Amino acid sequence: MTGIIGRGRRQPSDEDLAIWQRAKEDLLDRLYTGLPGRLQMSGHRVIARWTRAYADRVVLEIGCGHGHHLHHAELKYRQYIGLDADNTFLRTLRGRFPETRVVNGDAYALPLRDHAVDCVLSVYCFEHLRQLSSCLAEVKRVLKRDGELLIGLPAEGGTAYGIGRKLTSKRYMERKYGIDYEAIVQWEHWNSYRQVEELVARQFRIVETCFLPFRWLPSVHLNAIVCLRCRGI
Repeated sequence: MTGIIGRGRRQPSDEDLAIWQRAKEDLLDRLYTGLPGRLQMSGHRVIARWTRAYADRVVLEIGCGHGHHLHHAELKYRQYIGLDADNTFLRTLRGRFPETRVVNGDAYALPLRDHAVDCVLSVYCFEHLRQLSSCLAEVKRVLKRDGELLIGLPAEGGTAYGIGRKLTSKRYMERKYGIDYEAIVQWEHWNSYRQVEELVARQFRIVETCFLPFRWLPSVHLNAIVCLRCRGI
């Protein structure tokens, strides 16, 4: 079910895509400031709490970006591997965490042996993956049979998240760079939260779901972040 969010997905112009390639690192760090930043960090901390049992074991992060999880998790992973397809992001991460092991790699063909990883985590990445089913099959291949997949997601497709994005990242990017940010989002965010959840449930057992900031209101429309804790079927 990976595919278009809603109908009428807009194709960004070549000019906007070129600007986006230069500007996305700016936005990536910008999203960790102010109220959006506090919400983003809360997702990292839930994932970190779930990973405490794996602090001394092999942990793979898919879509590690600038290393925001390492910064905000407040947890030291002794055998951490950060994977990202964007070398620019990895250079920034290496500058911030020089001792960290990082790999420029493909989420659809993970450069790891079968059952080599104790825990796979991915925070604010799976919504971008156009071949998410292929990535999940690879995660299942490299994960040990008693391992866990931990996922942090924006509540894409939810009302509160949509309003929040219009008031924050959309306003910032359109004012600063003059791009059609809605078209960029439709191009970048390939999966809604519900689409990710459905695809994950086909290959894993979701054992815990955490909605943020309102944990006691399990609604995708009233929250901004959703974290999933998954184990093999």
